[in-house]
Amino acid sequence: MKTKSTIQTSKTKQKTTKKPMIDFDLNKFFSQVFGYNARESGHRFGFFVDVPLNAEQDTPDWRARRELVAECAQKIVQQGRHACIICAYASVGRGNADLVNPVFPIALGDEIPATAADLDAYPSQSTSVANVYARAEFWIALTQFSATAPLKLAAARYGFRAATMPGFTLSMLPALGIDLEAIDRRVTKLAKMLTLAHTATLTFDALGTTYDLRLDLRHRMGFASSGRFLINGQAGNLPSGEAYIVPYEGECAGVLSRTQGILPIENDGEIALCEVAENRVVCVEGNGDWASELRNSIASDPARANIAELGLGVLGEFGIEAVGHVLLDEKLAVHIALGRSEHLGGVTAPSDFLSPANVSHIDYVYHHKLMPNIRIVRGTLATDDNHYVFVENDKYRFDFEA
Repeated sequence: MKTKSTIQTSKTKQKTTKKPMIDFDLNKFFSQVFGYNARESGHRFGFFVDVPLNAEQDTPDWRARRELVAECAQKIVQQGRHACIICAYASVGRGNADLVNPVFPIALGDEIPATAADLDAYPSQSTSVANVYARAEFWIALTQFSATAPLKLAAARYGFRAATMPGFTLSMLPALGIDLEAIDRRVTKLAKMLTLAHTATLTFDALGTTYDLRLDLRHRMGFASSGRFLINGQAGNLPSGEAYIVPYEGECAGVLSRTQGILPIENDGEIALCEVAENRVVCVEGNGDWASELRNSIASDPARANIAELGLGVLGEFGIEAVGHVLLDEKLAVHIALGRSEHLGGVTAPSDFLSPANVSHIDYVYHHKLMPNIRIVRGTLATDDNHYVFVENDKYRFDFEA
């Protein structure tokens, strides 16, 4: 079988001339993501991309993502004089499942095959996922289905750094042009505030009625997700830009969670009111179809009722707008999640759900484009020594640069 060269450093092939998708310095951007000097050359990059099993599964966004991978790889070579490899594999069909063998290295300048059958016909020697990890320092996974979980594990084992971009669409490109160092300063400060606080209180206005939700932050740490992976073994999502904490879930013997109140959630103009006690949704009020759907979902598996995250996204303050995909939307503003939490520092794990099919972590983002009839009037954090407002009328209320 003919084998093509799959790592190239200067010479590339261009089949057609198209308007570039990337209009910013990709080498400079990834130097911020992975922490190398943008003037350096000779780093080894790798891109993972999944392809649909057949043409019927393909979508315009999926096709555009394959084209984006091909363009990004060539720009990394041209702008940074780095080496680059593209590895394609057949879609696993669900998020965070292990990557499948084999993978197919794709020559730079070639069109990425459109289906799994086209991969099988591609004139390149296939190999295993484990064999390609060592061929790059920095991996970027631009995939339809999330590769975050397997790449987090593999990064720790093999010592590379990885940025995962599941479901990435061209509408998200503006979020990659932001100063990541500025984002890092913001989310680091927010994470420290969350760690110091023992209680967060959110006051919502939903169609003129106010509701309070108190979140118990004891026994927890806040974490920063800035989209920067500066140490070998690190992996995570891009775009990023949030601080987050899992409210206390009551796992300590004799210590109940103090999380309680009303959580209003809007979906397509319909508002459901979730009554919360001891960090669980205990009742869903609302007469619409979506409220009924949410009520039935929670009733079918108690683990889905868990308050799993308080997230503080910052990208909205940089002018980034909602695109209808949680990968980006949760990074825009304050959000609350229900369900699984152990991957964020909590204790609710897949084993706590009644069925593997029920395992979920669902974010509800309080952004004016996503929930136009709900706003956060005020958000406060209480520490042992202080009590202060950190959000007012959906805006953060302090100086990130101080």
